[in-house]
Amino acid sequence: MKKMLQRFGKAASTNAIFTLVCILLVAELLSINWYFQAACVVLVILCVVILAFQNSKVYSLWNINEMKQHQRDEMLMYFSREYFEVYVVDLNTGSYEIIRSSERYNDYIKNLTGDFAQLMEMAIISWTKPPYREKFQQLLDIEEIKRRFASGEKKLEFIYRSYDEKWKRLECFPAPNYGKNKEKMIFALRDYTEEMQIRTNEVLAAEAMNDIYVLVAFRDIEADRYECSYHWLENVLDFPDKGIYSDWVKLMLGSIHEKDREKFLTELSDERFHREGRAECEYRIRDKEGEYHYYRQYNAKVNVVSGTKMVILIRNIDEFKKHEIWKAEQLQKELEAKAKELEMTRLLAQKSKDLEKALQQAENANNAKSKFLSTMSHDLRTPMNVILGMAYMAKKHIDDAAEVDRCLNTILLSSQNMLALINDVLDMNKIESGVIEVREKREDLVKLIKDIELLIRSRCEENQQIFVVDSSRIVHRYLCMDKLRVRQIIINLLSNAVKYTPAFGRISMEVTEQAGDTETQCKVIFIIRDNGIGMSGNFVKRVFEPFERENTDLSDRIEGTGLGMAITKNLVDIMKGQIQIDSMVNVGTKITVTLPFAVCDGAEDGTVSELAAAQGKYPGKRILIVEDKRINMEIVKGFLEDTELTIDEARDGKEAVDKMRAAEEGTYDMVFMDISMPVMRGDEAAVEIRKIDREDCRTIPIIAMTANALESDVKNSYNCGMNGHISKPIEPEEVYKCLNKWLAGDQART
Repeated sequence: MKKMLQRFGKAASTNAIFTLVCILLVAELLSINWYFQAACVVLVILCVVILAFQNSKVYSLWNINEMKQHQRDEMLMYFSREYFEVYVVDLNTGSYEIIRSSERYNDYIKNLTGDFAQLMEMAIISWTKPPYREKFQQLLDIEEIKRRFASGEKKLEFIYRSYDEKWKRLECFPAPNYGKNKEKMIFALRDYTEEMQIRTNEVLAAEAMNDIYVLVAFRDIEADRYECSYHWLENVLDFPDKGIYSDWVKLMLGSIHEKDREKFLTELSDERFHREGRAECEYRIRDKEGEYHYYRQYNAKVNVVSGTKMVILIRNIDEFKKHEIWKAEQLQKELEAKAKELEMTRLLAQKSKDLEKALQQAENANNAKSKFLSTMSHDLRTPMNVILGMAYMAKKHIDDAAEVDRCLNTILLSSQNMLALINDVLDMNKIESGVIEVREKREDLVKLIKDIELLIRSRCEENQQIFVVDSSRIVHRYLCMDKLRVRQIIINLLSNAVKYTPAFGRISMEVTEQAGDTETQCKVIFIIRDNGIGMSGNFVKRVFEPFERENTDLSDRIEGTGLGMAITKNLVDIMKGQIQIDSMVNVGTKITVTLPFAVCDGAEDGTVSELAAAQGKYPGKRILIVEDKRINMEIVKGFLEDTELTIDEARDGKEAVDKMRAAEEGTYDMVFMDISMPVMRGDEAAVEIRKIDREDCRTIPIIAMTANALESDVKNSYNCGMNGHISKPIEPEEVYKCLNKWLAGDQART
């Protein structure tokens, strides 16, 4: 600037002289007189003097500004050595100017000047951690700062901890002779981390932390001694300001909550301190009034001239805990509210789904019930119509023995068909209730196949069908199985093949054997084929569902409940086997059943079923038959005509009890008891008979002979003290089995 002014002065003088020369030349050329030339010279001299004076004044102003700029540069050079942030604050206007800034705090400070109050408000939030923010609050009152400086206070300073976990020192002091306005303040920040680690004397600790911590102490680790520089725990715990550290720990443990003691010893252990160089723990201390307060203790390592020491800092965190608990409670309430809302939404959705599902199930159940009743009505009425018709025809031709015999045979066949329908329903009920059992014993597989072949072949011959059986690849003849259930499975499948194969069709059964999962097991595979009407692919998918029958011209003319395949599938599953169906409409059906069995060695020692089915003779034995229906009484007595039994009758349960009570001990050897009777039911009569104080009444076999054939009815019979259960319609074989079981004894059988 000075050089520019000098150049300006020289340029002005040169211009004046040049102007004078020009005037003189013009005057000479114009022959102006010498008076005018003299006046021009005087005018030029006057201009030079004026310009010289002005140049001197500008130079003087520049010297003053240069001096102040030099003072400012020296100030900046001084502060730059110690401080990373330097601001000049105008205490009159409340504005600031950044002199030096090595940190811009994430672009919070974007300008070199600004409002000091706004700067402090931002600093309170973003520079300092919560315990130190109150210090910054005092810098918002500029009038108070001016008053303190005016009273002679030379410096405002305090130490704080920033969010980057560094200690920093803030210094504020007046700046004399800075600019036109004398009321300026230097606001400077310096890094104080290293000094805080080194300078751990009592005064510094009290100044820096007495408003945060309730105890500041130092421990000499080697000497196991402590010394408090500051503590406010008198209202909580009494202990000396200095002493043995282990004694202080014992005293603390006496007031620490019992649930926090183990944590206190573990987290503040010397092992952890030496390993990590620091330790921290949160615990509860009981004050003198018995109330617990939350505290957090920090143990940190400091290096001083005398060696390494431990600084112990304890602060009260009740407010923090209260806030934490409040936040947790608020969060819990919000979560509970949201959970209730979600649960309500879920329940409503579930309710809607449940209602929809229940409605669908009700509709399905109603449809199934209607379909079942319709099917059963048709299938039961068909054989019943035959029975009634043939009975009428037999009565009409009573003198024609051949015609009567034909009618009776037809009646028996239709009765067997009706019984098969009823048994299917009962079997399905047992399967669905989960009470059906598989009773395995040693059986002859070859004989079972021959019995099945004999039964099915007679049906095929009646329908003019070809029936082929191949069992040549059976390796083990004697297997452990439930013969009745296996027979039921195979006869169901073969009966379907017979029913759905037209006349002159072909039905075959191939029985093979494969190795089982163990050496003592084998798998028997039954493959049943026919070239009948077959099944559609859609029906094959639901063929095992109860009451399902495919609607075809032929199936509409065939009797059945639609339960056979469902029963078969369930029996196969119970026996841990597999069943597979391959079928095509108008081509035929192939069904493969695989059943696992245990292998039994040796030959069969007799056929139990044949012995049980054989009619025996029991001379000298006396039985009581309790039945209110005359026709049923006649049927049972007819079965027993050739058994040489003495038979007594009772019309209801009360009469049976009276006869048992009146008879001499040992009079009766067995009782056949109906259940549903007037006056007294059969199950009630059985209970009363067992109550009679006589040995024979407590041990006599009582066999239920009833139309109540459900599993619950069977259980009820046994619960009432009965020994067996025969379901109506009564099969002679079942009666003979009971006689053989309970009356055979030492009696010779023919």
